[in-house]
Amino acid sequence: MCHKAPHFKIAFDFPAAYRTSNALDRLMNYQDRLLDAMQYLHGTKASARLYLRAMALLWNFHPYGPQTQAKYDGKRNSPFEGLNGFRYHNNWLHNLLIASSLQGQSCQTQNPL
Repeated sequence: MCHKAPHFKIAFDFPAAYRTSNALDRLMNYQDRLLDAMQYLHGTKASARLYLRAMALLWNFHPYGPQTQAKYDGKRNSPFEGLNGFRYHNNWLHNLLIASSLQGQSCQTQNPL
């Protein structure tokens, strides 16, 4: 890796460029472990796309652990709530089902935080 350092330094010539974060790295590591477990998509592109979409949906709606929920005083229980500022239902699975059935449209029975 040391002999490739000049190639990595090029990125610092562009200070406005996006950088990865720990949060993104954690997500990518999780995704890599899942893909490794299924031997990196031995199937069609369509089945791989569906698998990755399902994984992303679960990741966005999974409940945070008790420490993280306490950090936000129970006002933010999942990544979905953090991004959207509300939850449809107190049960994370209900949130997932409602949000995925709306096809991107807003629901009028939102429970604001």
